[in-house]
Amino acid sequence: MASLVAAQDADIYQREPTTDLGCECKSECKTDLAAGYCNVAEFCVVKDKNCPRGQASFHISQFGYVDWCTYKPFQEYEQLPAMVKQSMLLGKARDGASGVYPGALSVLTGLVGESVSLSFEARADTFPQKRTKDIHSVGVVGGISWTSDGNHPYKGIFEGADYGVVRFSSANKPGKGGFTPGMGVKFLRDGRTSASFVSMYTLDGVTCDDKNFFQRDWSNHVPLTDNFGLKIVAAKFWQASNCPIQIGISDLASPAEGVPAERGSFPYQLIFKPAVSSNCDCMDYEACLANLAHIPVGTTLFNVEALAAPGATPQHIGHWTLTEELATSKFGDETLFMKHQYMEEDFAIHPEWLDAISKETDCGMKGMTTERPAYSTGCTSPFGASAAAMLETDAVVA
Repeated sequence: MASLVAAQDADIYQREPTTDLGCECKSECKTDLAAGYCNVAEFCVVKDKNCPRGQASFHISQFGYVDWCTYKPFQEYEQLPAMVKQSMLLGKARDGASGVYPGALSVLTGLVGESVSLSFEARADTFPQKRTKDIHSVGVVGGISWTSDGNHPYKGIFEGADYGVVRFSSANKPGKGGFTPGMGVKFLRDGRTSASFVSMYTLDGVTCDDKNFFQRDWSNHVPLTDNFGLKIVAAKFWQASNCPIQIGISDLASPAEGVPAERGSFPYQLIFKPAVSSNCDCMDYEACLANLAHIPVGTTLFNVEALAAPGATPQHIGHWTLTEELATSKFGDETLFMKHQYMEEDFAIHPEWLDAISKETDCGMKGMTTERPAYSTGCTSPFGASAAAMLETDAVVA
């Protein structure tokens, strides 16, 4: 496993993976379509079939017993104060370089072959193994704070946070077809893992007529798309969640590591209303990023609104301020990791929300419940061996 550890950032995350059953891996964690797992999640060949929490499964194509990989927190880093962790991340992000957008074919093959589940389950601030960002590949990284106006019932990060990291990028490579602005966000917490989520305006993106990177409101919930290529992306995310176009935010209100948020301590949805503008020519993305880097520290970036429940009136709950300048970053493009949260976890705390939405249009899946899909159902997604294997309650986005 030396090659895996060598690919990790030794300061932020350096530990070997374990497995669901507590086994010890003797192979790299990987996806493998030929193994019959449909690239749903990463697995490894284990050293001993008898694991602390059960027996691993034998798989003939792997010539041994296998189990699903898990990436637990790296405690040497996570136990640090939030201020120190933010300083470490932003220090590494000041490399003055950038990643690159992969070609269109590489994006498709890369998405098909990777585990989307890792994006929801790895507890880390950097990728726990080497991985290519197939979307949102090039952007800028900076520091932010969250100031609460105090006039709301929400807890944890919603009450305010001084040490955050934001990464702005476009999902697709900007060009004559337009661009797709969005952001990944993490707020560092003392002695525990960070609270992270992503936000966009739409999967469809905007046309080149939108000259302002911050022209539209963004949210952790995005609408369904009519774009075929982006339907493929959404369908791939179906392997991890039955609500792939909504990102959960209950972890922001979690009172302690591994402790779910309480009812009423977090809203259903966040809306980010830009308080700043930045010129972005979709035919000159380098200049677009440079303009973002010129936003002065101390600038209010967004006013934050929250919907307490589906259909509720948005309520202003605070604002975000830029505390450390934005900069292009190869570290940010290739190594920084923004964990996604299953929307199922929010619905499990507020199951009444499921009855208040249209599962087809708001989640993109008719079969949405409070439980995320098991790995074993991932092969019934549009990336399974046969479209005929799909269930009647499966993807609307496919």
